[in-house]
Amino acid sequence: MTRLLTLILLTGAAHAATVTPGPAAPRPILPASVSAFNLGNWMPVVEHVPTLSALKPAALRWPGGNVGDEQNRTEAGLQALKSSWTLLGRPPLMLQTRVFARPGGEQGGNAAKNTPADAAEFVRMARDLGLTVAYWEIGNEPDLYATNRSDPSWTAQKYCGVVRAQKAAILAADPAAKIAGPAVSNPGPYLDAVIKECGDAFDLITWHLYPSNGDGTAAQAFASAARATDTVNRVRGLWADPATNPRAQGRPLAQGVTEYAQSYRSDRATHLSDAVGGLWAAEAALRLSEAGAVFNPYFSLMATGNHGLIDDAGFPRFSYAAFRELTHYRGETVDLTSDDPNLWVHGSRENGLITVFALNTAAAATPLTITLPGYAVVGAKTITDADVNADRPPRPLAVAAPLTLPPLSLTRLVLKSSSPSSAELP
Repeated sequence: MTRLLTLILLTGAAHAATVTPGPAAPRPILPASVSAFNLGNWMPVVEHVPTLSALKPAALRWPGGNVGDEQNRTEAGLQALKSSWTLLGRPPLMLQTRVFARPGGEQGGNAAKNTPADAAEFVRMARDLGLTVAYWEIGNEPDLYATNRSDPSWTAQKYCGVVRAQKAAILAADPAAKIAGPAVSNPGPYLDAVIKECGDAFDLITWHLYPSNGDGTAAQAFASAARATDTVNRVRGLWADPATNPRAQGRPLAQGVTEYAQSYRSDRATHLSDAVGGLWAAEAALRLSEAGAVFNPYFSLMATGNHGLIDDAGFPRFSYAAFRELTHYRGETVDLTSDDPNLWVHGSRENGLITVFALNTAAAATPLTITLPGYAVVGAKTITDADVNADRPPRPLAVAAPLTLPPLSLTRLVLKSSSPSSAELP
């Protein structure tokens, strides 16, 4: 930024936390990096179209989760997908091919459709239905096939053989198709081995981020948000090194985090369906976007136990309210840094306005004063778990300094380059 930007956050008489411009230059914000979601046919999208449309989905991944390696791709399944996809505005899709098959056959005696020919048929069915597919992702969490599915034959080398075979079949059906994978459950040795063995097979390197099972403290949960940025950078380093990526040197790297949430335990609400989980999810989305990951569907859109922005009964959670606010993270980035570890701040600029997202992870209210020469705060709205649980919309805050950020809250502030005046936020 050319203008000096200083945000002073007064957390008490003895301490003043300061947020100042960071060194990064502005970059275009890709909507699919912050407003993408996993979609499954078990989700009653038709019953919640206005609520879900407010999220402005920019990308969807289907069928989402390990369902993708339990069920065959059928025309009926794709018809159901098309219905939900159409209701949600027809954003670009990532479709998962089937990879895993259980030894001894499938439930009901049906054979698993996980061959290269089946992948090609999947492409043809999607094309015939008019689906817009950005990526074909080969399988889901193959690193867990050996442990969670009791099939130790699934080494990275075996998976890479399947990737190359399915890719050839997919490209024969659609020469313009783009291939994603390996969609590992968390980055680690399996991802490293896949990059080394068949990094050249992918147009998008994908992985998942689940830092916990919900057993830790709130402080531990918040600290794990750093893994989003750290892992993007780690994979970037692997990709650049001929020793760890011998087959794809010279090829540009694109990354996607195709599932993420603070905890992987759908049966446990702690740090998942609460304010901690919602703040973590918003922070992870913003960090992934800023770090350069381009296609990042959150897990999951709705009705997946304690996962889901909307619960099984149709009530929005804190994470829903947070992602609804992130629909305003558009245009180009405004790099901000905070000297207060309890305060996460991100900025965007579009149409002459600067939007600041202030995530207060402290258990206490934080008075906030913004000083930005040439700009004035024209509006502010905040969300807390209490507001969400009471089914209240984001609350406007008085824009006269000092603003007060509620504990465990996400606040969106809009600054305009003009004389101070009040304005309604969209």
